[in-house]
Amino acid sequence: MRFALSMPFHRKSRSESNRTAPPRPNNLARRSRLAAFGVLSAHCMVAATGITGTVVDDAGRAIAGARVLINHGPSVKPPVAAPPVITGPLAATVVGDASGSFRADNLPPGQYIACAQATAPGFLDPCHWSATAPSFALSAGQTISGIKIVMPRGAVLRIHVDDPQQLLKPASGPVDLDFAIHIVTSKGLHYSAPVQSSTPGGRDHAITIPFDTPVSLRAMSARLVVNDRSGKALAPAGTTVNVPSGTTSAAIGFTISGKKP
Repeated sequence: MRFALSMPFHRKSRSESNRTAPPRPNNLARRSRLAAFGVLSAHCMVAATGITGTVVDDAGRAIAGARVLINHGPSVKPPVAAPPVITGPLAATVVGDASGSFRADNLPPGQYIACAQATAPGFLDPCHWSATAPSFALSAGQTISGIKIVMPRGAVLRIHVDDPQQLLKPASGPVDLDFAIHIVTSKGLHYSAPVQSSTPGGRDHAITIPFDTPVSLRAMSARLVVNDRSGKALAPAGTTVNVPSGTTSAAIGFTISGKKP
């Protein structure tokens, strides 16, 4: 006698037939993505740029230890003629060595303007006082050498402030927002004269200005009354200072005489 073994038979439904299996990882696509990432990484590595240069005075002598400010170029045309030289945001700051040489690396491609500040009074930042300042354009992977920043020599204004009543707050740095000495240009631009030294009885400030260029010297304080050497209250417009070429400015004296009402 033969027996037939009955096996259950399942017919796929239409929905099951249309169901797709989960995709398998595509190794080729994965390798392609990794290769593309490698190319992008290599591009980023070579896209960095840099500059080298020197800071000198108007006689070509090196200025040691100058602070070099690399700024982006302005995004719009400056509304007024230089000086000052209008720049965009600060991109990098480096310090020159004893020979005046400096180097700035890892700058993205773009248009730049270089400015400089000396550690001691006597030199003028070209971005503040000159009609032009070094400008340059960097392309991807490019390094530019030979950038020269010329800082002209100027007249050093030294201002002593007597404080017999010790009304000044202790100075914690070169700039004090409670009491400041400013010079103001004919275009209305303010530059602060940094604090050079301080004692309980007074302070000394100094700032460099161009020769043969009148500026207004002002004492800026919301709470203190300031007198000039003659004993008169200093006018809000300040006092005019002009140092002829080849001369040295005499020290200027102010006195803190009291508090404003």
